[in-house]
Amino acid sequence: MATMSEKVEAAGGDMGNPFDDGIFDGVKRIIVGKSLLSVSYIKIEYDKDGDTESREHGQFTRRHKEFAVDYPDEYITAVGGTHQSDIRQKTTLIRSLFFKTSHGRTSSDTLGHKKSPMIPTFVSTAISSAVSPVVSYETDFLLESKNGGKLLGFHGRAGPLLNAIGPHFFAFNYPLAHFNLEGGNGGDAWDDGAFDGVRKVVVGRSGKFVSYVRFEYAKGQRIVPHSHGQRYEAPQEFVVDYPNEYITLVEGTTDGKLTSLKFTTSKGRTSPAFGNEDGRKFVFERTGFKLVGFCGRSGSVIDALGAHFAPFPASVPAPTLPYSLSPPNSVSKIYISAGYGGIGELKFHNVENGQTKERFVHDVKGKDIISTLVISNPPKDHLVSLESWYDSSHVFQGIKFKTDKDGSDSLGYKFSEDDGTPFSVQIKDNKIRGFDKLPDSNLNSPGTYFVLNGSSSSPNKIEAVGGIDGETFDDGAFDNVRKVYVGLGDSYVAYLKFEYETKDGKRETREHGKKTVFGTEVFEVPKDDYITSVKLNYSRLSGLETEVITSVAFKTFGGITSPSFERGQEKGQPSANMFFLEGGKIIGFHGSSSDVLHSLGAYVYRSPTRMLRGKWIEVNQKGKGLKPRPRCSHAIAMVGDKMYSFGGEITPNFPIGKDKDLYVFDLSTRTWSIAPPNGDVPELPCLGVGMVAIGTTLYVFGGRDSNRNYNGFYSYDTVKSEWKLITPVDKGPEPRSFFSMAADDENVYVFGGVSKTVRLNTLHAYNIIDQKWTEIPNPGESRVARGGAGLVVVQGKIWVVYGFCGEAMDDVHCFDPVESNWTKMDTIGEKPWPRSVFALAVVGKYIIISGGEVEMDPQAHLGPGKLDSGAFVLDTESLLWEKLEEGHSPRGWCASATASLDGKQGLLMYGGKAPTNGRYDDIFFYGVDSA
Repeated sequence: MATMSEKVEAAGGDMGNPFDDGIFDGVKRIIVGKSLLSVSYIKIEYDKDGDTESREHGQFTRRHKEFAVDYPDEYITAVGGTHQSDIRQKTTLIRSLFFKTSHGRTSSDTLGHKKSPMIPTFVSTAISSAVSPVVSYETDFLLESKNGGKLLGFHGRAGPLLNAIGPHFFAFNYPLAHFNLEGGNGGDAWDDGAFDGVRKVVVGRSGKFVSYVRFEYAKGQRIVPHSHGQRYEAPQEFVVDYPNEYITLVEGTTDGKLTSLKFTTSKGRTSPAFGNEDGRKFVFERTGFKLVGFCGRSGSVIDALGAHFAPFPASVPAPTLPYSLSPPNSVSKIYISAGYGGIGELKFHNVENGQTKERFVHDVKGKDIISTLVISNPPKDHLVSLESWYDSSHVFQGIKFKTDKDGSDSLGYKFSEDDGTPFSVQIKDNKIRGFDKLPDSNLNSPGTYFVLNGSSSSPNKIEAVGGIDGETFDDGAFDNVRKVYVGLGDSYVAYLKFEYETKDGKRETREHGKKTVFGTEVFEVPKDDYITSVKLNYSRLSGLETEVITSVAFKTFGGITSPSFERGQEKGQPSANMFFLEGGKIIGFHGSSSDVLHSLGAYVYRSPTRMLRGKWIEVNQKGKGLKPRPRCSHAIAMVGDKMYSFGGEITPNFPIGKDKDLYVFDLSTRTWSIAPPNGDVPELPCLGVGMVAIGTTLYVFGGRDSNRNYNGFYSYDTVKSEWKLITPVDKGPEPRSFFSMAADDENVYVFGGVSKTVRLNTLHAYNIIDQKWTEIPNPGESRVARGGAGLVVVQGKIWVVYGFCGEAMDDVHCFDPVESNWTKMDTIGEKPWPRSVFALAVVGKYIIISGGEVEMDPQAHLGPGKLDSGAFVLDTESLLWEKLEEGHSPRGWCASATASLDGKQGLLMYGGKAPTNGRYDDIFFYGVDSA
């Protein structure tokens, strides 16, 4: 789309030579030099189609300062300063400059000379080169567009000094259709301009309002991101299949500020409503037009939003990608070897760009049965599906491939009904073009290891986190990351070198930052493995204006975790912020650096074949009369469509007053009530309590008050509305808090936790038929004592997931009641970092977890610790982890249960501890669409 602009009249005088830089895509950096009298030099670095072009005016001086924006995400929206009238010389000179940006920033230092008082100023003869004194006046100016438009270029006048300066700003005109701002007048104005289309929209919230938006625009083959507002909670995103799809309608609500957003596309798709649909509704839509840009006002939240629409193009172009993640190829021959317990080697001959290449998907030598499948005429003939089966140890035993012409015999061992489970994999209306590489020895993740390259897709570019400083870099996307070299400074990451692998096996390196006397350390990714997650810490250190990266660590699909590359934090420095780059296979990095690493983001390829799909929603709560106070360290359980909540704390280590009420939230009416307190009401208001449901009866165990007095074991009959003391505190399992609790049809299970003196490692079961407690055999040192673990029952087996033993843990254990034995499960995949006190639920064979505390606070339970918002699912058969979409703000110590809502089963979570050490009172639900 052609650039539209308005030329704002220049401020200053009429001497010097005129200049006009023209119109560019944006301004990256401005350097301003000064003489003894005024601004004498300006250099502007513009962006034009991804390239940097510079323009200089005036006379260069060594006395200069610079102002850089986080381009392209941030842009300049206003130019201000002062100009000085010299009466004797009958001229006006620019004395100072400052700039405002779309992120609400103003250049921290005045560029040029600080303003003198607004009275006549006598300038010395040394400066004016005159014998007698002269009088000059200093006047303010501010040049900005009417709607916060983007700065696109400068014009003005200059000789040896800068006489005048004026901007070109974006301005909408025909054929754009402009929709005026909806919302309030707070915050600062901004206007992103008009592009070819919108690829992605990211929306974040803070309480009632939308607080953050990030738009990824299309400009030719480039992606141009612009963000506004502040990120508080984990944002949600809506991705458009550009250029085959456009946004045609924007819908939202305002209540003084923006409260919700929703989008509809040319393909008839409608996004979820991002936010609370409260307040006055608005719609941006014009028949035959597509969304090409946004404008608005923002500060800590999005105060108002408007939009630009443009006519549809005459024809929709064929989709193009800036690079190809998987070059067009097809499988021509498959080799399989089996023996010693399963399939060990898979080798493919792929035809790529007319050449036959050998690709080992899985490579274990020494197998004794070799089978071959030949596809005679690729790519015309191609694979469309495969069938396989695995034994009780989850090891592949045989595979049968089907082409568009016919099928193969079983390759490997034939199916056994006595000890075999079949499965199949296919892509609807598409061909299988290849398979991803696999770690391990025998193939032992049925169905999930086969990532099918039926269609290429662009990787997701995760926004860089850290400080806004230094030179930006963007390595782009490759096939894999093979090595990472890390160099450290005194208390920060100073240097990173990535060794990438391309599709044809070549290695390329990219270096960022500066090496120090401490040298470098290296993390090497094994041959058949890849990085799935990067853990970053960043903070503002003394002497620096913005945050820098203080530590970095890596995790791979095969379960390998690198050391945390860091040095001791400076004394008196604030605690670092934590962030994760994850969600698939990491294939490239971007960010910013100087002598230190300021920020880091990543390119992540997410396979289109996911084992679980679902969606987060926030559950609306009606009425405020009986709504419980915000809390954490409480417990919930489900009986029918009612969620019961008991216990908790509002400030560290203190239960909520004398509150011993059992609260009830009806998911059908979205209203709160209090259960009648009949019978043996628990003696103590408590925190760190556990509660489960069997049928219509709730079972409540343990928990403590602020003096470490503990509760016993109770039941609550939800039909009779009656409490009953089952086991006094001194008769059952050792009293404890922050333990884990689960149930099946006949048993209540209690695991681990914290007693008055130690963490515990025991698992007890209470049988509701026999009404007796038993202690399940302990696995010994193979499972460390812990609190805050996940405990669930999946298909008759008891699973212990993660937890805290003085540090966060990431191990998984399973108890088989039939065999009466414990097994430590070695999990792989997009594995979450160690954590405790997270939410969890069970859907079929899947364990879903979300949030949790990743690092303990220095004040232990008195502080918030490092909390996460990530959600993950574990397949208990394949032992494969997969990251899910995020849908809530970072939190831990929340209450959770498996629940059903609107016909979907999933994870229900209520309340929890916030990163600010406050408490939440919101309810979120992750409903599973398909598994």
